[in-house]
Amino acid sequence: MKEKYKVRIAIAGAAVGIILGIKYLFPVLLPFFIGWILAEAVNPAAERIAGTRAGRKLHLRKSTAGTALILLFTVLFIWAVLWGMQNISEKLGDCIQHYPEIRREAMAMIERCCTGVEHVTGIPAKESTAYVYRQISNAGEYLLEEGKGMDTAVASVKWCVVAAGAGIIGVVSGILFLQEREKILGWLEGKKSFQKGKRVMQGLWKDLKEYLKAQVKILSVICGVCAGGLWILGIKGAVGYGILIGLLDALPVLGTGTFLIPAGIFFLLRGETWQGAGMFLLYLVTACIRQFLEPRLVGKQLGISPLLVLLSVYLGFFLYGGWGFLLGPLSALLLYGIVKECKLKFF
Repeated sequence: MKEKYKVRIAIAGAAVGIILGIKYLFPVLLPFFIGWILAEAVNPAAERIAGTRAGRKLHLRKSTAGTALILLFTVLFIWAVLWGMQNISEKLGDCIQHYPEIRREAMAMIERCCTGVEHVTGIPAKESTAYVYRQISNAGEYLLEEGKGMDTAVASVKWCVVAAGAGIIGVVSGILFLQEREKILGWLEGKKSFQKGKRVMQGLWKDLKEYLKAQVKILSVICGVCAGGLWILGIKGAVGYGILIGLLDALPVLGTGTFLIPAGIFFLLRGETWQGAGMFLLYLVTACIRQFLEPRLVGKQLGISPLLVLLSVYLGFFLYGGWGFLLGPLSALLLYGIVKECKLKFF
């Protein structure tokens, strides 16, 4: 009896440790985790490059080749980010250039919506239009209020500095991990705890791949349903928009409702009841599809009860916030691997 209590306490302690580690320790150590991933990712290619005839002639070390690969990937990533920022700035410039036309279109859209509100509620369109314009003006004044813009700018700069610092630490730690890889692995291989942890991580990686496969299947179904639903509603570019809306379902918190709910409200205000109701119905269908498929597909892939999968997703949202739909199952899989490796039985 005492042995069972010890096992239960051990499992509970492992669960608490996993939750606290992922919630508080993992964000701090994330740059080093990224560095380790970089080192392991380039290691096979670095070995092949160093083992070639040219590499042997030049006495090229594996760590040197790996460092060059990491730096190359870093440069390519920075170039891609700068290229994306340049394109975004160009698009913003186009928007500023065509601001008068965009403003006229926006005003016409607001007036059409307010006319729809008048038909539904009886509130005069002139009053609702004036109210909307006042709120837009108030929002602009609030954003331009003294101190607000500066606070936002300072927060943005801080976030950029933190992200850049984390990236630099990740790259540097990846290079250092690659140089010390053999020494670190040689020291760890003799530890029994490392062997157990290695088996747990190998099982976790295998389960994660199965989980991601299940998520891809779910997203494919939702994208297809969105595309078909928009086509039935007579929306132009239904396939492209449907795929984009379906992909929103992969984002934490947001989901398909990020687009479908505002679109439904917009169509209803314009008096297009069929499209508005269809948008709301499409959102409900996609939400039900995820709730129905996720526990079953994930449970089938991992060999775990669908109820436990659904519980892990729910608790993940509760414990970790928006990223809980990934971190919840990740925590559950890690705990499952530890329990299986240590041959613990709760009951």
